[in-house]
Amino acid sequence: MDPTYNRGIAILRATFLTIVGIFTIFPLVWLIIGSLKTRHDALALPPRLIFTPVFDAYHKILAGGILNAFANSLTIGLTNVALALVIGVPAAYALSRMRGAVQENLSFWVLSIRMAPLFSVILPLYVLFKSLGLLDTRFAVALAHLSLTLPLTVWLLMTYFRGLPTELDDAAMIDGASPLQTLLYVIVPISRPMIASVAVVVFIFSWNEFLLAFFLTSRDAQTVPVVVAGLAGTMSFDWPLIAAVSVCSMLPAFLFVGVAQRHIVAGLASGAIK
Repeated sequence: MDPTYNRGIAILRATFLTIVGIFTIFPLVWLIIGSLKTRHDALALPPRLIFTPVFDAYHKILAGGILNAFANSLTIGLTNVALALVIGVPAAYALSRMRGAVQENLSFWVLSIRMAPLFSVILPLYVLFKSLGLLDTRFAVALAHLSLTLPLTVWLLMTYFRGLPTELDDAAMIDGASPLQTLLYVIVPISRPMIASVAVVVFIFSWNEFLLAFFLTSRDAQTVPVVVAGLAGTMSFDWPLIAAVSVCSMLPAFLFVGVAQRHIVAGLASGAIK
């Protein structure tokens, strides 16, 4: 093939990737820059690219009550991941091994819950949690998120488990393993990449979710998105503080994805061989 043609394709590919990278990274860079400005510099027109960096916004996060929102989001996200996996993995495995109309109807019912409009879920959950005295608690928000993430967890894992050969189950049962032991000691170890991927999706959804947390919390259990929305709605628009909170809110998600990514790679490398 013509070397000139190959060189042209390589240049086009590099140009395209560079443009995509700029559009992807630019909002993050702009947030970081905005968090290091004073309010006067942040609201100046045209935007000031040359300024003296300050860390007042980050000091406000440490000195104020915003850290409580990060603790709420982290607790709710990890609780949601734990509940979704503890309930979703056995349910997905059971559905993947069922056959016939019952399995099809149950699978569609699980998926239909996820397709329901969010506003149709908020009011029943609000009335339920209010009657139980759970409004403005982390547990209530985690359960509300679970109503949306559990169907997604079951559907994704069920589709994956269906692709695993049933000979694995048969071999385990011949060795005397019960269905639960087959799931725990055979299916789960070789499914670590998919389970880790689902955990990442569930955590990021819970960490970023705004509407349910907004309606179910008022002060004590407010999450980071609710706090950011509250800051944006104040008369004294503090853009550096909003940018700093937004930057800090990305760190736990990046950390969680990084940890889960190592498990995904480890599972891909060794799960099938074991």
